[in-house]
Amino acid sequence: MQERHLQMLMAATGDYTGGIDGVFGPLSTAAMHRVEARHRAAYTFDPTTTTDHRRKTACAQACLNQLDHDAGFIDGWNGHNTTEALNAFLFQITNGTDEQIDRDPEQGFTPPGNIPRQRDVGQVYGQPGEQIKSRLTTIQLPFSLKIDWNLRTSTNKIRVHRDCAPQLEAALIAIRQHYGPDEMNRLGIDRYAGAYNHRRMRGGSSWSMHAYGCAIDFYAQPNGLRVRCPQALFCGAEYQPFLDIMEQHEWLPAIRLWGKDAMHFQRARL
Repeated sequence: MQERHLQMLMAATGDYTGGIDGVFGPLSTAAMHRVEARHRAAYTFDPTTTTDHRRKTACAQACLNQLDHDAGFIDGWNGHNTTEALNAFLFQITNGTDEQIDRDPEQGFTPPGNIPRQRDVGQVYGQPGEQIKSRLTTIQLPFSLKIDWNLRTSTNKIRVHRDCAPQLEAALIAIRQHYGPDEMNRLGIDRYAGAYNHRRMRGGSSWSMHAYGCAIDFYAQPNGLRVRCPQALFCGAEYQPFLDIMEQHEWLPAIRLWGKDAMHFQRARL
C-alpha cells in the first residue's frame, strides 16, 4: 500500500485536501484520524496500539469500503481482498469506468453435471445476505491452515454453505493425506486465503460465489485474478494433484473453468 494511494483514498472520501505526494505529514495524519473516528465501530482492533503500516492499511480499508470497493474486514492486514479493492478504485479513477474482467469458459473442460451453474446458485444455495448466513456452517479440520494475509496466524475452521461443506472437508483431508504437512507448507497449499464473504464479484456486478458460501481461495499472490497459465503458480506440475482432488470432490478450480484466478475454487460451474 503506497502512501500516495492512501492519500488518494482519503481525498475521495473528503477527509484529505493536501497534495497527492506520498509524504505522510500532518495533513495526512489528521485525515487518517478522521477516518478512524468515523469508522471506529467497524475496526477489528484498536488502531492506536499497532504499527504505522497496519494503521494505514486499516485506514485504506475503511476508505475503500466507504467507496463501495469491498476490502473486507478493517483489520489492517493487506490481503488480496484489500489489493483487489484498491485495484478497482485506481482503475475507476484512471479510466472513469469500472474494470470488467472476462470469465469466458475454457474449452475442453467438462465439470460434473450435478454441480449447479453459477446462474442457478441463488435457487440452489439461497440469496446472498441473511438467507445465506442462516445456511452457513463451519468445518473444523483435524489440522490447521496458515492465514494467507497474516502468516503468523492459522486456523482449522472454514465457514461455507452447509450444502458444500462435506465435499470441501473431504477434499482438504484428502489433500493433506496426499501431500503431508511439510509438502503442503513448501508448496503454499496450506495458505488459506478466505471463503465466505458477502461481496460482489471482482470486475463485475453480480454477487461473488463467495457471497453464496460456495467458494474458497488459497495462496493468492502468485495465483492472481488476472494471471493465466503458465505464470500462475498452481499451473505447475506439482499442483495438479491438488487441483484434481478439489475437482474430484466437486470444488472446481477457476484456472480450469475460465483460465485465470488460480487461487479460486468453487462448487459451481459456468
